Amino acid sequence: MDISIVVISYNSERFLKKNLDSLIRQTVKFKRIIVVDNNSGDDSVKIIDRYPEVQKIALNHNSGYCCGANTGIKNTTSDLVLIANSDIFLEKTFNEKVIQKFTDEKDLAILSPLILRFDGQTVDSAGQTYSRALYPVEIGFNRPAAEAPLKEGPVFSVCGAATVFRREALKTLKIEEEYYDEDFFIFWEDFDIGWRAHLLGLKRLFYPEAVVYHYRSATLKKNFLSRFSLALGRSADVKYHLVKNRYLTLIKNFRLKKNGCSLPFIFLKDFVWVTLLTISSPKIIIRLMKSGKYIKKALKKRKIIETKSKGLSYRKNSIAMK
Repeated sequence: MDISIVVISYNSERFLKKNLDSLIRQTVKFKRIIVVDNNSGDDSVKIIDRYPEVQKIALNHNSGYCCGANTGIKNTTSDLVLIANSDIFLEKTFNEKVIQKFTDEKDLAILSPLILRFDGQTVDSAGQTYSRALYPVEIGFNRPAAEAPLKEGPVFSVCGAATVFRREALKTLKIEEEYYDEDFFIFWEDFDIGWRAHLLGLKRLFYPEAVVYHYRSATLKKNFLSRFSLALGRSADVKYHLVKNRYLTLIKNFRLKKNGCSLPFIFLKDFVWVTLLTISSPKIIIRLMKSGKYIKKALKKRKIIETKSKGLSYRKNSIAMK
């Protein structure tokens, strides 16, 4: 079994050397190291070019995280694929432990590593769960590693900073030539693909033996109010994607039978959250009103997911009967 990595980079010069050094120094080598650069305006490309082991895919515009990830995946052929941010670095035994875990558990589809901050002591993510309002929640977020719940076990989704997919799982998750939904551009894409994996019955596992270190400058704030203030301070473009992708995620994945009890919490939180985001940047209301094409596409993708889910359930039942 082999593994490749796809790193999505945009103006990442401050992190790339540490990132690429950690990829090259693995005890079990990557089959392919791919960095997709989204038309960076800094010296990112120059740094990448210093590493002959790295395959650079330089795009001529900022295509967003999702398109960058999909572009990289389509250039891999390995059994496993790690999708990662540029502001991470890996423990040198990461590949060794990940490959062993996928070898031992043949039904494992997506692996969530233990993601720590650069200090090596604070948890960034131990997998994702969700709130009553169906917002993603990073397990163990901002807690000291010694106090956080770090036992191996199933998770709902995986933090987008570092996600390991089995090749067969990617094929199952694929919708119209896309793995990550490119209508998202950025934000919510990890929770969306994790929720889709849940609906399709794919096994997602948190595995703390595989360790990643992540910077996450934008979310170092320690409480809800400070993170809320941080969101209000973001650009209008970012706020637009945050709101748009929230509802694309719900359109595609919300199921009344399974998630109906969350409706009161969704209405309450979104009334406050979305209202304040739009009031703070009124121009995004116009953009949201012009997002009908994304809603239509999300409804179409919802039907595809439902069809796939029924097909997979039928196949499992047929195998069980045999």
